[in-house]
Amino acid sequence: MEPFVYFLPSTLSLRKLRQHLPLEPHYQVILEQGEMQGAELLDTFDNGLFQAARLLFQVDRQLLLLDLQTGQLFEQAAPAGRPAIGDMAKGPVVDMLLEVSRLRSLLPVVGIRMRRDEGRVLDDEGKTLVRFYHLTIGRGRRKFMGMGCAQYLRGYSEAYSDLWQWLENCGAMACQNAGDIYSGLGIALRQYCVKPELELLPQTPVKESVTAILGTFLKIGRQNEQGVIADIDTEFLHDYRVCFRKVRSVLSLCTGVFDAKDSARLKEHLAAIMRTTNGLRDLDVYLLNRAEYYRLVPPSAHAGLQILFDSFAQKRKGEQKKVSSAMQSKGYLRSMENLEKIFAVSDNIKSGPQAEVSSLTFARRLILKRYRKVCKTGRDLDETTPDQVIHQLRIHCKKLRYLMEFFAPLFPSGEIKKLIRSLKLLQDNLGNFNDYSVQQQFLEKMLASDIASGTKAMVVAHSIGALTAMLHQLQGHERKQIIENLAGFDSLDIRDSFKELFLTEEGADEDNSLLQ
Repeated sequence: MEPFVYFLPSTLSLRKLRQHLPLEPHYQVILEQGEMQGAELLDTFDNGLFQAARLLFQVDRQLLLLDLQTGQLFEQAAPAGRPAIGDMAKGPVVDMLLEVSRLRSLLPVVGIRMRRDEGRVLDDEGKTLVRFYHLTIGRGRRKFMGMGCAQYLRGYSEAYSDLWQWLENCGAMACQNAGDIYSGLGIALRQYCVKPELELLPQTPVKESVTAILGTFLKIGRQNEQGVIADIDTEFLHDYRVCFRKVRSVLSLCTGVFDAKDSARLKEHLAAIMRTTNGLRDLDVYLLNRAEYYRLVPPSAHAGLQILFDSFAQKRKGEQKKVSSAMQSKGYLRSMENLEKIFAVSDNIKSGPQAEVSSLTFARRLILKRYRKVCKTGRDLDETTPDQVIHQLRIHCKKLRYLMEFFAPLFPSGEIKKLIRSLKLLQDNLGNFNDYSVQQQFLEKMLASDIASGTKAMVVAHSIGALTAMLHQLQGHERKQIIENLAGFDSLDIRDSFKELFLTEEGADEDNSLLQ
């Protein structure tokens, strides 16, 4: 049977609804009413639960999660504070939350009042045929609504269907998305998306389109500042850096759109801002990989890893304080305001020689050029290729991915998404390869540092040696996967798709041997 989750208009209370349900003489309803309590509606900063059609409440010290798709209600004890979901104690609610995010913390969306009632529909012999839950939710003095879910019990489909029909007849409406609840309670959805859908037009001068892209990602990045300052979870800094990296990439990739001197000055300014956060992000990455590192090495090496991670955690406090102070400084705030003004209107930046080229023509030319670089670099790759060449291939792929995502609105959605998915498969391997390389270099520096002394230094050295050996082995595996996935990305089918989407009449006269 399909799940039935319902919500009631504000004019229809559970008491009124119950009075109108024609249950007798075949059925009777047993209702256990709870007490009205203060509660909070929770979600991640990026509305992960809202998007997954799930509602999470904290009532006193309990978490209550309602899955609007399955009609199931889950409950477990709430943690102290606001840890990342992956750090919360396992349980039925956390299991559902992990499907949304491991790294995000839960934040209050709005304070509410809530009463939880539990009911059963019985037959004339007192046997339970259907169980249901009903939540009465209040916000402020006037906004109240009810919602609930019925649980089907095997063998009693008729009673379940009757309850469903009666609820609908009395005004209860099926609810399969969180938007109904937010709307009913007058809750404004937090506007945040790290991958926005940009609105670009093919014939618009590319300078206008690029300026719009720059302004969009700058604003999204800035939305993370308070989360970084408060150190709510590591994803705030991650998203912040991704957005600022995209802004820098746009300026670097779109050569000729802006005046070269202005573009260089802006890139250097952004690079300086990013450098402030490098140390904190590096430590975040290693601390987030803690469980994986422990899994990779034998138990005899765990003691040294513990010393290593204790040192990282201590250093992180200093880096977090440095980043927090920088983001609250007058100089930083002033520079951000200036950047927002510059990227608000295309006229605020001097034009380059390509400024008036149509967005579609510019995008096609640039994307195809980047695809050629990827193919050219990748075709000579083998087991003996130096790491630095693979690193360059990763950078070429990243630039290609950025361009395709930036200008995606100019092309048929299904076709460009197919090409991006193919590229992403290769990027995943390249990213892992680079991570393993960087981590080995970092561990080598740790080995030469004064992170520990005496007997502890020997323990740490043993652990670093064991971990480095495993990372080297994993890096070798990724190299093989890169070679395999390169063949797919440089296949005839993918080359033909790139030509069909991005080859211009001007480009058709050029040397396209790499796309044959």
